[in-house]
Amino acid sequence: TRVKKLLGENEKELEYLVEYKFDGLAIELVYERGELVAASTRGDGLVGEDVTANVRTMKSIPRRLPKGVPATLEVRGEVIISVERFAAMNESRVAAGEAAFANPRNAAAGSLRQLDAEITASRPLDFFAYSLTSPEALDFKTQSAMLDEIKRLGLPVQGDLLFARDAEKIVPHYAKLEAGRDALPYEIDGVVLKVNDLADCAR
Repeated sequence: TRVKKLLGENEKELEYLVEYKFDGLAIELVYERGELVAASTRGDGLVGEDVTANVRTMKSIPRRLPKGVPATLEVRGEVIISVERFAAMNESRVAAGEAAFANPRNAAAGSLRQLDAEITASRPLDFFAYSLTSPEALDFKTQSAMLDEIKRLGLPVQGDLLFARDAEKIVPHYAKLEAGRDALPYEIDGVVLKVNDLADCAR
């Protein structure tokens, strides 16, 4: 109701996209002519940390994209560690006499901020992309189309998404996720609801 009021279109049918809100470290990747040239953390929202060297060691992030992408492409996503890999990593650390990490989020953030890229390379980091900073560069109409293109480019995206034209369907979906939260392969701290139409989002 609030979204329709803001749009001034009470009769318009809206489609929603529901994603996990991963509990990790947000980063932005910059590709120039298809080649990864920079990676940074979100920082204070204006200035982040340069983690390019460390991101280059991550197997889930391609160094080069297929031909035909815009001259500059900026991708946003989250660096995380799965619950299973986190447990195995802590087990190995304890066996080696090292301190265990407190949680996957801190482990992911600390791993990406290492001064030695080889340490980052040894950590089981995963990455999921969730947006482009300038989707209009590829003429997308919807969030879902944007995610499909991100996936086509070889960047991993979340697989368990909900598309709903009826907002009421989101409530039981949320309840189901909350009930099964401990069984998910990654830690989340909620869900993100997006209006699928990018033009509506821009308004």
